[in-house]
Amino acid sequence: MSDIYSRVSNYITEHKMLEEDDRILAAVSGGADSMCMLDLLIRFCAGHGHKLGVVHVDHGFRTESASEAAYVEQFCRERDIPFYLEKIIPGSIPNSEESARIRRYELISETAVKNGYTRIALAHNMQDRAETILFNMFRGTGISGMCGIRPVRDEFIRPIMCLDRREIETYLETAGIKFCTDRTNLTDEYSRNRIRHHILPEAEGINDGSIRHMNETAEDVSAVCDLISGLASDAYSDTVRSVSGEEYLIDVSRFSALHPVIRDEVIRMILHHMTPHLKDISREHISGVEDLACRNSNARFDLPYGIRAYRSYENICIRKPEERSKEEAESLPEGGIRVDLTGLKPGGEPLKIRTDASSEVIFSLTEAADSAAAAEMITDCDYAKCFDYDKINKLLDIRYRLEDDHLIIDAGGHVKKLARYMIESKIPEYMRDRIPVIADGSEVIWIAGYRDSYAYRIDDSTTRILKIQITDSNTKGENDG
Repeated sequence: MSDIYSRVSNYITEHKMLEEDDRILAAVSGGADSMCMLDLLIRFCAGHGHKLGVVHVDHGFRTESASEAAYVEQFCRERDIPFYLEKIIPGSIPNSEESARIRRYELISETAVKNGYTRIALAHNMQDRAETILFNMFRGTGISGMCGIRPVRDEFIRPIMCLDRREIETYLETAGIKFCTDRTNLTDEYSRNRIRHHILPEAEGINDGSIRHMNETAEDVSAVCDLISGLASDAYSDTVRSVSGEEYLIDVSRFSALHPVIRDEVIRMILHHMTPHLKDISREHISGVEDLACRNSNARFDLPYGIRAYRSYENICIRKPEERSKEEAESLPEGGIRVDLTGLKPGGEPLKIRTDASSEVIFSLTEAADSAAAAEMITDCDYAKCFDYDKINKLLDIRYRLEDDHLIIDAGGHVKKLARYMIESKIPEYMRDRIPVIADGSEVIWIAGYRDSYAYRIDDSTTRILKIQITDSNTKGENDG
């Protein structure tokens, strides 16, 4: 027993699991692993001055779950250890192992925060790490998946991951500590159980140190991953631009110059921000995104959780699925909104057209001879433009693009199709049908957020100035002036 305690104590120190003032919340199910961890932590905390508490999560899936909770509570009460019981309400989550795991972690974390604990101890052992490595390999993983379970991740620590199952059971037997057995762990219903019951014993039959060797290899791979992560962080800063938390752009030329391993890690870093569970991202997904660097514009690749990656000119764009409210989805009616400007008066009330729940287009008019008013009005920006009022048809449309749309691009009256302009301006394909335009028939006066038609610009002969402004619009772009 003293040898096992020394190994666990050294393991905690080696991996810097605890700082001097840390308070530890141990997640204890009542099974062999968690009871062994709890007893070892009681001894460790007594010698190092850490406060220790215990949380037990009752899933309510099994009839014996109440008695298991009672056993852990009694064990803690006898040793004057704070005990917290959390229950998962039956029917509140899908009846699956993964859903239960996610909710269990949520409840444990909430309990820790609520009661001032800074570290959460989990009772994974060597077999658990080996199972995770094999499971990751079977479903397809990159080098990070070969690390298995890390000894430390954020506030979570795993102090007995240096022990194997036989050592844990021997420790409990010697200490006279009882433990509960979850009968679901005895079946082959779950993939992990099949690995545990069949594959790992075969591996141990080939080499009785195979599980220990897998854990040692995982430690080596973890060190390599940490090195790669540092290099990838630098590459990420140089290669990736976040448009928002919903969209990331990868510069293809810089990305292609990276080492393949660094490229893979850069993609994982992006997806880590975008997915609730990075474990659902396989080697196939990473390769699919990476291959876009060699594809033509508009090539695309779909990822889990509705995320889409596609090639957009010199970038690879990775976007979350669009979540738009009903008001946003119906921002402009089919055919657009017809606007009659004949009632506008210089210096009078502006005409305001509501286009959706949060945006409106404002039309205002002033005399060019009123130099002060004109100077204040002529402040072009992405979402405000000024035009020669007398060059404009007084019936305009606010709408999205149509097939025959075009605009005048220079003083010579040269015409460019709107579709061609959007391609040449490298406006992403998914945005092209969502950008409002102000148009007179098929002649575009202004592409909101981008550019205006040369034909309606102010010149020395202008007598009345029309200002069109879009407020609180979701459309974004660069002004061409």
